[in-house]
Amino acid sequence: NKGIALCIQGELDDGIKAYDKAIRLDPNYADASFKKGDALRDKGKSTEAIKAYDEAIRLSPNHTAAWNNKAWAFKDLGKYKEASEAFGEAIRVDPDPIPIVTGLQWGNKAEALYELGQYDEAIQACEEAIRLHPHPAAWDTKGQALAAQKKYNESIEAYDEAIRSYPEDAEAWYHKGIALEALGKIADATAAFIKADELGGARPESL
Repeated sequence: NKGIALCIQGELDDGIKAYDKAIRLDPNYADASFKKGDALRDKGKSTEAIKAYDEAIRLSPNHTAAWNNKAWAFKDLGKYKEASEAFGEAIRVDPDPIPIVTGLQWGNKAEALYELGQYDEAIQACEEAIRLHPHPAAWDTKGQALAAQKKYNESIEAYDEAIRSYPEDAEAWYHKGIALEALGKIADATAAFIKADELGGARPESL
């Protein structure tokens, strides 16, 4: 708890020292290793964070949050294959799945698959995410995967769903503009780009 308090105050190095002391006192304390991983990731030390998450998982194999945050650390490093696998494990081991949470995890897995160029698999993961929780990011990722396959009309339909659920989604407007431009619909594309520029900002994770 001291480590948590220190990290909340931004004193990450001292927080990590507190977690290390907790681990020395109880080497089987999985949550201390997990929290240490979070602090290391906050410091930009994703490789070290993964080692801490691995220790938490070794002690508690069904530690869903450790699997999930390990996946994010892999994404930080651009290791999308490993990220996809870790997100998959987070989904698999979750003892009490909540549709919203699991849906977001499927969406995260879809993003990693998209970055790997596995577009069919990314679309399937998006559809599972949408079934559980139709977050605009899942629709947007589906649109990008479809666009990568040059299925621009279908991609625009996906972007429109993202925009319907969150009209201020600048990312979906921007990606829609790219798809419209690819179809030669320059005026519509320009309007979408202008809308994206007006909105700016990232979409809330809680939608």
